[in-house]
Amino acid sequence: MKKIVLVGAGGHALSVINSIQSNQEFEIVGITELGYVVDEEVLGYKILGNDAILNSIFDSGVKYAFITVGSIGNTALREKLYFMLKSKGFILPAIIDNSSNIGSDVWLGAGIYIGKNTVVNAKSTIRDMAIVNTGAIIEHGCCINEFTHIGPGAVICGDVKIGASTHVGANSTVIQGVTIGDDSIIGAGSIVVYDVPSKVIAYGNPCKVVRNK
Repeated sequence: MKKIVLVGAGGHALSVINSIQSNQEFEIVGITELGYVVDEEVLGYKILGNDAILNSIFDSGVKYAFITVGSIGNTALREKLYFMLKSKGFILPAIIDNSSNIGSDVWLGAGIYIGKNTVVNAKSTIRDMAIVNTGAIIEHGCCINEFTHIGPGAVICGDVKIGASTHVGANSTVIQGVTIGDDSIIGAGSIVVYDVPSKVIAYGNPCKVVRNK
């Protein structure tokens, strides 16, 4: 198995660890965390130190890293970590839970997370560092852009385009053909039937813009 280090020891790390264990492609050597406590563990994996030790981890032969910091409406930290890890030479693989169902002719970017019991249907694109969380459905021909987070149980119907760094809340539904802009937040449980612009917060049934972000 290929050795991998995880960056971030919060709740998202728990889901990612379970998914890595499900496909047995990677061996987790440990976790880095800014506010680490000596000898602390996450699901049996030791927190090795803060991000300052990543150079020595890379030099030891660990070439794969995965960002296990989640995001709800603010992707700045994930973006910062992504560019930092790339600059150090790490490879950021896609982590795809073994229970997910990935259709034909799907394009999957670097550093993405596809969680438990998800569906990504034919001819969809999931760009770098996106999260498709537990039980979410991405229907045919969709495009989920960089650093966007599709929350648990969300349903993204066919031919939807979602911009970069956007958050679609848990159990939301986005109707076919809708476009959502960059850096917006769709509140949990929303029904999105019309296009949503960039840099707004929107929610409801039907989903409406409440304010600028």
